[in-house]
Amino acid sequence: MPLNEGDKMIDLCGKWNVADDAGEFKFEGTVPGTVQGDLVNLKLMPHPYIGENEKLFRRLEEKSWEYSKDFEVKALDKKYCDLVIEGIDTLAEVYINEKFAGKCEDMFIGYRFPVKDLLKVGKNTIRIKILSPIKVPKALERNYGKLHAGEESARVYIRKAQYSYGWDWGARIATSGIWKRIYIEERDDAYLEGATAYLEEIDAVKVTGYVRSVEDKNYTVKVFIDKKEVGDYPVRAGNEGYLFEGRFDRGDLELWYPRGYGKSVLHNFEFKLFDGKKEISSEKKRIGLRTVRIVQEKDADGESFIFEINGRRIFAKGADWIPSDNILSWLKNEDYDRLLDMAANANMNMLRVWGGGIYENERFYEKCDELGITVWQDFMFACAEYPDNLEWFRKLAGQEARYNVVKLRHHPSIVLWCGNNENNWGFEEWNYNHKHNGEHLGNVLYLQDLPKICAKEDPSRPYWPSSPYGGSKANSDEAGDRHVWNVWSNWVDYRGYLTDKSRFVSEFGFQSAPDPKTIDFFAKKSEKEIFGDVMVRHNKQVEGPERIMKFIHNHFGNVKNFDSIIYLSQINQAEAIKTGVDHWRERKYKTAGTLYWQLNDSWPVFSWSSVDYFKRPKALYYYTKRFYAELLPLIKNDGDELRIIVVNDSEAISCNLEFDLWTFNGKKLMERSYDLRIPSDSVLNVDNFRFSDNLAETIGFVRLKAGNKVFENHEVFANLRKVRVEDPHITFEKSGDALTIKAEKPAFGVRISTEKDEVLEDNFFAISPDRPKRIKAPKSDFKISSIYDFLN
Repeated sequence: MPLNEGDKMIDLCGKWNVADDAGEFKFEGTVPGTVQGDLVNLKLMPHPYIGENEKLFRRLEEKSWEYSKDFEVKALDKKYCDLVIEGIDTLAEVYINEKFAGKCEDMFIGYRFPVKDLLKVGKNTIRIKILSPIKVPKALERNYGKLHAGEESARVYIRKAQYSYGWDWGARIATSGIWKRIYIEERDDAYLEGATAYLEEIDAVKVTGYVRSVEDKNYTVKVFIDKKEVGDYPVRAGNEGYLFEGRFDRGDLELWYPRGYGKSVLHNFEFKLFDGKKEISSEKKRIGLRTVRIVQEKDADGESFIFEINGRRIFAKGADWIPSDNILSWLKNEDYDRLLDMAANANMNMLRVWGGGIYENERFYEKCDELGITVWQDFMFACAEYPDNLEWFRKLAGQEARYNVVKLRHHPSIVLWCGNNENNWGFEEWNYNHKHNGEHLGNVLYLQDLPKICAKEDPSRPYWPSSPYGGSKANSDEAGDRHVWNVWSNWVDYRGYLTDKSRFVSEFGFQSAPDPKTIDFFAKKSEKEIFGDVMVRHNKQVEGPERIMKFIHNHFGNVKNFDSIIYLSQINQAEAIKTGVDHWRERKYKTAGTLYWQLNDSWPVFSWSSVDYFKRPKALYYYTKRFYAELLPLIKNDGDELRIIVVNDSEAISCNLEFDLWTFNGKKLMERSYDLRIPSDSVLNVDNFRFSDNLAETIGFVRLKAGNKVFENHEVFANLRKVRVEDPHITFEKSGDALTIKAEKPAFGVRISTEKDEVLEDNFFAISPDRPKRIKAPKSDFKISSIYDFLN
């Protein structure tokens, strides 16, 4: 919260004395920070991401920790003094000068304690005791009963990031610490909180916000846009405290649109609180104005699930987002910027913040606002039953939800609040059978409390009870959103996507290895064995390595070389997700979105991500740039005929499309060219034709040129387990900053490996002998290989 003129702040961030309750560790830690992060940084514990070191951190969960710090107070001449803790992990007791100041019970809530009576002029001491993140929930579990939950069942009793107890992609490192800012704020009067503006309808803007005050005074709030006053609104009493509300006409204020559908315009709002003529508080925010609704209309396949922004239908193209580190104190704003820039450059327009992580760093939402990346925001409940039958838990969950909705509601990028991840699916299909008053545990939150909070605090966007949810059952393909996990998790190969008719696919995925350099970080050469202890430690899914090997064998035959396994797992992952996305984009608006699991990683690991922990892109990342492009040319094999299709997410456009079909031994079987006019927001069936020759040894290429933009795709019809891939004889020429790559025979999975980490313009692509590939040249030394080099 920004300070107001006349307010003072005593910053308590920086160095603190930290010790555990058993007397093992005593050190100078950093705030904001975590115990685990400090122990690694100070070399008191080994790096948890290397080798099998993760298991050494399990015992730290049993410890409670004490943070202490001396600080000076020069004067106590303000009316109010508040200790502000923006985030603490997780259960804590706070003392100032050995007097109790307050307790913290939720990692996701900021706390404000009045402490003027506890302070003195001169030297003061603050002491914070952070309780064990496992002993307390285990005690609650013994008292109230064991509930269904993935990984650690006791986690449901603590409002802490659930993934910190381990997940099928994440390390178990249950952190403790003061993970956000902490300071003492001195002030004389009330202050603003949660001021926001949104469209009630396309031409009417509503402004509102809270005024935190202990006095009933004649306050007013003036609202400015780009320094121009647009209104002056009185403050009144409401159910959750004092607030202001007002309305004005939008006029010529531009709207905010998602990436690919218009400009993501943000306006500079300033909200100023006045006591008479005296300004006593203000909030500055960049806010985009837009309307959001989900179109749910009956049709022949069930019921649609289409995001509509400012009256325009949006096909959601993106991925699921998890916390980008297991030790959150290691995350910096630059990490968010890099990952979100990568998402935008891969043509993503939506990210789903998954419900087992955190309400993300403010920079995440600011950057999404700027880039036009919409956000599906889960509340932090995932893969478990939650004890909302307990009055204290239900109250705390409500406080958490209200706090975060009010805090985040000014961000236009957030287009949906969602009650949880997969819990309602669990009620129906995973034997989540504990009930209270006839209702599944947690469902009172998702179906009653959370929708009421969202409707009251943020009517600017819809609420959705769960992901997945809708139709005759939670994970139905007839309505709502769906998680498609028969492929991969249930051992079904990725061609299983081709029969799926989901209305909105909010999760689906396929595992692969991280970048080879990332494996070098956590494994010695002697440890590079797919079923070895270190590799299994770095693949958290049960039988994850077995699945990787099965699907490699399915598509490429028996491969044992470790480098080949790494490369082929990435190609398999990319081809799998491409198969699903190509299929669902052709169904445009029957299926209205694809969010694959997952964009990022929380540590270096074999997982479903397209960008690994060190932000090194996998093959899937480069495939994503192509299959999420505004124009997507497709080749489909429907048994006895081939179809050529173009999906257009943009305006009507004229273009040329070329198609050619080759055998892997270099024989061209067919070529066609089309001059097209593609309608806006459409799926155009360009051509259907029978093909008499055998497709079993072929690869097809399509290339669409519209103005100075080129959109490419390929389809491997051959079974590379049976077909011998011949040397494509790749050559290249570098001229200035341009790189031209040629192949005498079809080249598939062409990988440019650079000496230094680089995100290239394109990579892991296919080359037709007729059309050389031209991209920006890498900045560092590089080498080029293809699938031929890993199958022979």
